Amino acid sequence: MKLAATARLSLALGQPRGVAFGLMRLRAIQRQVLAQAGHEAGKGNVLIAAGLLVLWLVGL
Repeated sequence: MKLAATARLSLALGQPRGVAFGLMRLRAIQRQVLAQAGHEAGKGNVLIAAGLLVLWLVGL
């Protein structure tokens, strides 16, 4: 929900449409990662999974 609001805000502020579409792609990727990992798509799990994914990517 936060990504959807951010995407709408980016369009309202005059950002290119690609920014909004990129944010929505991130949302879809989050869902796919959670589905593959077997997590429930609850708010807490989404935030934790996104945070862990970012930490994992930074560690590379």
